[in-house]
Amino acid sequence: MGVLNVIFLQPILNILLVLTNILFGNFGLGVIALTILFRLVLMPLTVLQLRSGKKTTEAMNAIKPRLEQLKKKHAKNPQKLNQETMKLYKEAGISPMGCLASPMLLSTVIQLPIYFALYRAIIQALAATPQDFLGLSQNLYSWGLATQGLPVSGHFLWLNLVNPDPFFVLPVLVGVTQWVSQKMITQPTADPQQQSMNGMMQILMPLMMGFVTFTLPSGLGLYFLLSGIITMVVQGFVYGWGGLFAKKAPSAEAGGKQDGKPGKAKADAKSAGHAPPTVGSKPAGSALSGLLNRFKRREGDKKKRD
Repeated sequence: MGVLNVIFLQPILNILLVLTNILFGNFGLGVIALTILFRLVLMPLTVLQLRSGKKTTEAMNAIKPRLEQLKKKHAKNPQKLNQETMKLYKEAGISPMGCLASPMLLSTVIQLPIYFALYRAIIQALAATPQDFLGLSQNLYSWGLATQGLPVSGHFLWLNLVNPDPFFVLPVLVGVTQWVSQKMITQPTADPQQQSMNGMMQILMPLMMGFVTFTLPSGLGLYFLLSGIITMVVQGFVYGWGGLFAKKAPSAEAGGKQDGKPGKAKADAKSAGHAPPTVGSKPAGSALSGLLNRFKRREGDKKKRD
């Protein structure tokens, strides 16, 4: 624990106090400046992870038809199916452990020590109890900028940064940014199982982050919110905003069954692309030829009468 304090807690605490002192003694502005600083330092790694995740997603979409063929071909031989699948992944340059390289997962894991250190830094900097004040004195450097601004006030906007948000605004905003960020990197798919998994992640992740923000000091919630907004902007440059506004891909069943009528979608597509236009329930060509025949018969009857 002492090593973690030296590596994470002490630098974060002292930098936070220096930024607070520079920014007119406003602790909230200090947290915002610290968040921007951390995100700038992590930016190259974040962009690399996002691009790697995008490349993996595109590769998976490219080999999806071949995967389906393998599943049909080796449906009765799971061992052979697994071998051929791994071989196909290798050819496409996809790591079987690619799920562990998810940008969202890696970003969270990398920042976990920062979360814990920032949590303790906020508690100690605001020194809500004598024990916190003792911890503060033990972890301070002898920097004048870090010490001359003490004590600091935790009031920022409507928040007391050492306590959770009493009006639940931060948890809701953090949940919204998490949902948008998750939605942006989620690619449309026709696989019902994948659709279900994506939908579950888009619900569970925002709820989890909102709940965590609700239970922790609002200073940490401010970090979550600003960090989420920065992540959205970076993802917008790498992934684009298409994932957020992309239409849901039709499922495999929808192609053959629509409105309770099997094959209706295929029949509609066929008629739209190849069948002649219709008038009522008959082809337009048949209706026109019928009218011409009637007109000829009437002309013939008229001549006979004359």
